[in-house]
Amino acid sequence: MAEVLEKKILDLLDRREELVGRLHNLENMKTDTNDRVYGKIRDDYSSQLQSVLEKISDKRGSLEVKAQELASQISEQETVFTEQSDKVDELQIRAKLGEFDHGNDEFKNELIQSETDRDKTSGKLDKIRRELNELNGVLSDVDNATSAGVPGGEFIAKPKPSDEEEIIDIEDDELIEEIDGDEIEELDVDTEELTAESEENKCPSCGHINPPHLVICEECNAELEDLSQDLDDEFDFDDMDVDI
Repeated sequence: MAEVLEKKILDLLDRREELVGRLHNLENMKTDTNDRVYGKIRDDYSSQLQSVLEKISDKRGSLEVKAQELASQISEQETVFTEQSDKVDELQIRAKLGEFDHGNDEFKNELIQSETDRDKTSGKLDKIRRELNELNGVLSDVDNATSAGVPGGEFIAKPKPSDEEEIIDIEDDELIEEIDGDEIEELDVDTEELTAESEENKCPSCGHINPPHLVICEECNAELEDLSQDLDDEFDFDDMDVDI
Protein backbone atom coordinates (compact mmCIF):
# COMPACT_ATOMS: atom_id res chain seq x y z
CA MET A 1 0.00 0.00 0.00
CA ALA A 2 2.74 2.43 0.98
CA GLU A 3 4.77 1.58 -2.12
CA VAL A 4 1.77 2.23 -4.39
CA LEU A 5 1.02 5.53 -2.66
CA GLU A 6 4.64 6.64 -2.91
CA LYS A 7 4.73 5.71 -6.59
CA LYS A 8 1.68 7.88 -7.29
CA ILE A 9 3.14 10.83 -5.45
CA LEU A 10 6.54 10.39 -7.07
CA ASP A 11 4.83 10.40 -10.47
CA LEU A 12 3.03 13.62 -9.48
CA LEU A 13 6.32 15.15 -8.32
CA ASP A 14 7.91 14.24 -11.67
CA ARG A 15 4.97 15.86 -13.46
CA ARG A 16 5.41 18.95 -11.33
CA GLU A 17 9.11 19.20 -12.25
CA GLU A 18 8.19 18.86 -15.92
CA LEU A 19 5.64 21.70 -15.76
CA VAL A 20 7.94 23.95 -13.73
CA GLY A 21 10.68 23.40 -16.31
CA ARG A 22 8.31 24.36 -19.12
CA LEU A 23 7.24 27.50 -17.30
CA HIS A 24 10.85 28.56 -16.76
CA ASN A 25 11.67 27.96 -20.43
CA LEU A 26 8.57 29.90 -21.45
CA GLU A 27 9.68 32.80 -19.25
CA ASN A 28 13.02 32.89 -21.09
CA MET A 29 11.10 33.14 -24.38
CA LYS A 30 8.82 35.94 -23.11
CA THR A 31 10.58 38.82 -24.87
CA ASP A 32 10.20 37.09 -28.25
CA THR A 33 6.63 35.92 -27.67
CA ASN A 34 3.33 37.64 -28.32
CA ASP A 35 1.76 38.69 -24.99
CA ARG A 36 -1.51 36.94 -25.79
CA VAL A 37 0.19 33.69 -26.78
CA TYR A 38 2.54 33.88 -23.80
CA GLY A 39 -0.38 34.43 -21.42
CA LYS A 40 -2.44 31.60 -22.92
CA ILE A 41 0.36 29.03 -22.67
CA ARG A 42 1.41 30.19 -19.23
CA ASP A 43 -2.15 30.02 -17.91
CA ASP A 44 -2.46 26.49 -19.31
CA TYR A 45 0.75 25.24 -17.64
CA SER A 46 -0.04 27.10 -14.42
CA SER A 47 -3.51 25.52 -14.27
CA GLN A 48 -2.06 22.04 -14.81
CA LEU A 49 0.61 22.65 -12.19
CA GLN A 50 -1.93 23.91 -9.68
CA SER A 51 -3.97 20.74 -10.19
CA VAL A 52 -0.88 18.57 -9.65
CA LEU A 53 -0.01 20.43 -6.46
CA GLU A 54 -3.53 19.96 -5.13
CA LYS A 55 -3.33 16.19 -5.76
CA ILE A 56 0.05 16.03 -4.05
CA SER A 57 -1.29 17.96 -1.08
CA ASP A 58 -4.31 15.63 -0.81
CA LYS A 59 -2.11 12.53 -0.73
CA ARG A 60 0.29 14.06 1.78
CA GLY A 61 -2.07 13.19 4.65
CA SER A 62 -1.93 9.50 3.73
CA LEU A 63 1.85 9.65 3.66
CA GLU A 64 1.95 11.19 7.13
CA VAL A 65 -0.29 8.43 8.48
CA LYS A 66 1.98 5.81 6.95
CA ALA A 67 5.08 7.55 8.35
CA GLN A 68 3.54 7.48 11.83
CA GLU A 69 2.76 3.77 11.45
CA LEU A 70 6.37 3.05 10.42
CA ALA A 71 7.70 5.05 13.35
CA SER A 72 5.48 3.04 15.70
CA GLN A 73 6.69 -0.23 14.16
CA ILE A 74 10.29 0.83 14.61
CA SER A 75 9.68 1.59 18.26
CA GLU A 76 8.09 -1.83 18.81
CA GLN A 77 10.82 -3.71 16.94
CA GLU A 78 13.53 -1.85 18.84
CA THR A 79 11.98 -3.08 22.09
CA VAL A 80 11.90 -6.66 20.76
CA PHE A 81 15.48 -6.38 19.48
CA THR A 82 16.68 -5.15 22.88
CA GLU A 83 15.02 -8.08 24.64
CA GLN A 84 16.42 -10.60 22.15
CA SER A 85 19.92 -9.13 22.37
CA ASP A 86 19.78 -9.27 26.16
CA LYS A 87 18.76 -12.93 25.99
CA VAL A 88 21.70 -13.80 23.74
CA ASP A 89 24.09 -11.93 26.05
CA GLU A 90 22.60 -13.68 29.09
CA LEU A 91 23.03 -17.17 27.60
CA GLN A 92 26.61 -16.45 26.60
CA ILE A 93 27.53 -15.09 30.03
CA ARG A 94 25.88 -18.07 31.83
CA ALA A 95 27.88 -20.37 29.57
CA LYS A 96 31.09 -18.55 30.49
CA LEU A 97 30.17 -18.92 34.15
CA GLY A 98 29.91 -22.69 33.64
CA GLU A 99 26.17 -22.90 34.02
CA PHE A 100 25.80 -24.43 30.59
CA ASP A 101 28.02 -26.84 28.75
CA HIS A 102 28.60 -26.03 25.09
CA GLY A 103 28.21 -29.71 24.41
CA ASN A 104 24.67 -29.46 25.73
CA ASP A 105 22.41 -29.61 22.63
CA GLU A 106 19.50 -27.92 24.41
CA PHE A 107 21.70 -24.95 25.32
CA LYS A 108 23.22 -24.79 21.85
CA ASN A 109 19.79 -24.86 20.18
CA GLU A 110 18.46 -22.14 22.51
CA LEU A 111 21.47 -19.91 21.85
CA ILE A 112 21.27 -20.42 18.09
CA GLN A 113 17.52 -19.68 18.05
CA SER A 114 17.99 -16.55 20.17
CA GLU A 115 20.71 -15.25 17.84
CA THR A 116 18.57 -16.05 14.80
CA ASP A 117 15.55 -14.20 16.23
CA ARG A 118 17.74 -11.21 17.13
CA ASP A 119 19.25 -11.07 13.63
CA LYS A 120 15.80 -11.30 11.99
CA THR A 121 14.55 -8.43 14.10
CA SER A 122 17.66 -6.43 13.22
CA GLY A 123 17.03 -6.99 9.51
CA LYS A 124 13.37 -6.02 9.88
CA LEU A 125 14.39 -2.84 11.72
CA ASP A 126 16.80 -1.87 8.96
CA LYS A 127 14.10 -2.36 6.33
CA ILE A 128 11.49 -0.30 8.20
CA ARG A 129 14.01 2.47 8.87
CA ARG A 130 14.96 2.65 5.19
CA GLU A 131 11.28 2.79 4.24
CA LEU A 132 10.66 5.57 6.74
CA ASN A 133 13.68 7.53 5.50
CA GLU A 134 12.45 7.23 1.91
CA LEU A 135 8.96 8.26 2.99
CA ASN A 136 10.32 11.28 4.87
CA GLY A 137 12.27 12.20 1.75
CA VAL A 138 9.06 12.12 -0.28
CA LEU A 139 7.30 14.22 2.36
CA SER A 140 10.14 16.74 2.19
CA ASP A 141 9.82 16.88 -1.59
CA VAL A 142 6.07 17.33 -1.22
CA ASP A 143 6.57 20.20 1.23
CA ASN A 144 9.08 21.89 -1.07
CA ALA A 145 6.82 21.41 -4.06
CA THR A 146 3.66 22.73 -2.42
CA SER A 147 5.39 25.63 -0.68
CA ALA A 148 6.98 26.78 -3.95
CA GLY A 149 3.58 26.94 -5.63
CA VAL A 150 3.32 28.18 -9.22
CA PRO A 151 6.47 30.02 -10.37
CA GLY A 152 5.90 33.73 -10.95
CA GLY A 153 2.30 33.80 -9.73
CA GLU A 154 -0.54 34.76 -12.04
CA PHE A 155 0.25 36.21 -15.46
CA ILE A 156 -0.88 39.78 -16.05
CA ALA A 157 -0.65 41.02 -19.63
CA LYS A 158 0.89 44.42 -20.24
CA PRO A 159 -1.91 46.99 -20.75
CA LYS A 160 -2.07 48.56 -24.19
CA PRO A 161 -2.21 52.38 -24.06
CA SER A 162 -5.48 53.83 -25.29
CA ASP A 163 -5.74 56.66 -27.81
CA GLU A 164 -6.58 59.10 -25.03
CA GLU A 165 -3.42 58.14 -23.12
CA GLU A 166 -1.23 58.61 -26.21
CA ILE A 167 -2.40 62.22 -26.69
CA ILE A 168 -0.98 64.57 -24.07
CA ASP A 169 -3.49 67.15 -22.91
CA ILE A 170 -1.47 70.25 -22.14
CA GLU A 171 -4.21 71.51 -19.84
CA ASP A 172 -3.65 68.51 -17.57
CA ASP A 173 0.14 68.67 -17.63
CA GLU A 174 1.40 69.15 -14.08
CA LEU A 175 4.38 71.15 -15.37
CA ILE A 176 2.08 74.02 -16.44
CA GLU A 177 0.72 76.11 -13.63
CA GLU A 178 -2.64 77.71 -14.25
CA ILE A 179 -2.80 81.49 -13.83
CA ASP A 180 -5.61 82.77 -11.72
CA GLY A 181 -8.33 84.67 -13.60
CA ASP A 182 -7.90 87.81 -11.49
CA GLU A 183 -4.21 87.95 -12.34
CA ILE A 184 -5.02 87.66 -16.04
CA GLU A 185 -7.45 90.58 -15.75
CA GLU A 186 -4.78 92.66 -14.03
CA LEU A 187 -2.38 91.99 -16.89
CA ASP A 188 -4.98 92.74 -19.56
CA VAL A 189 -3.94 96.31 -20.24
CA ASP A 190 -5.54 98.27 -23.06
CA THR A 191 -2.47 99.36 -25.01
CA GLU A 192 -4.56 101.59 -27.22
CA GLU A 193 -5.62 103.68 -24.23
CA LEU A 194 -1.98 103.97 -23.13
CA THR A 195 -1.00 105.08 -26.61
CA ALA A 196 -3.81 107.63 -26.76
CA GLU A 197 -2.97 109.00 -23.34
CA SER A 198 0.72 109.14 -24.13
CA GLU A 199 0.04 111.06 -27.36
CA GLU A 200 -1.78 113.85 -25.44
CA ASN A 201 1.43 115.52 -24.22
CA LYS A 202 -0.05 118.96 -24.87
CA CYS A 203 1.86 122.10 -23.99
CA PRO A 204 -0.07 124.08 -21.38
CA SER A 205 1.42 127.29 -22.76
CA CYS A 206 1.06 127.15 -26.54
CA GLY A 207 -1.10 124.09 -27.00
CA HIS A 208 1.42 122.23 -29.16
CA ILE A 209 1.21 118.45 -29.07
CA ASN A 210 4.60 117.09 -28.13
CA PRO A 211 5.96 113.52 -28.19
CA PRO A 212 5.30 111.80 -24.84
CA HIS A 213 8.99 111.54 -23.91
CA LEU A 214 9.65 115.34 -23.99
CA VAL A 215 9.59 117.45 -20.84
CA ILE A 216 10.13 120.81 -22.68
CA CYS A 217 7.80 121.99 -25.41
CA GLU A 218 9.55 121.85 -28.76
CA GLU A 219 7.71 125.02 -29.89
CA CYS A 220 7.85 127.43 -26.97
CA ASN A 221 10.27 125.73 -24.60
CA ALA A 222 7.68 125.73 -21.86
CA GLU A 223 7.95 123.04 -19.18
CA LEU A 224 5.74 120.00 -19.88
CA GLU A 225 4.28 117.37 -17.56
CA ASP A 226 6.60 114.37 -17.14
CA LEU A 227 4.36 111.58 -18.51
CA SER A 228 7.02 108.90 -18.29
CA GLN A 229 7.10 109.29 -14.52
CA ASP A 230 3.32 108.95 -14.38
CA LEU A 231 3.49 105.75 -16.37
CA ASP A 232 6.16 104.33 -14.11
CA ASP A 233 4.07 105.15 -11.06
CA GLU A 234 0.92 103.65 -12.56
CA PHE A 235 2.59 100.47 -13.80
CA ASP A 236 5.32 99.60 -11.37
CA PHE A 237 6.45 96.26 -12.85
CA ASP A 238 9.12 95.81 -10.23
CA ASP A 239 6.49 95.58 -7.49
CA MET A 240 4.21 93.22 -9.40
CA ASP A 241 4.47 89.63 -8.13
CA VAL A 242 2.93 87.61 -10.92
CA ASP A 243 3.97 83.99 -11.23
CA ILE A 244 3.66 83.11 -14.91
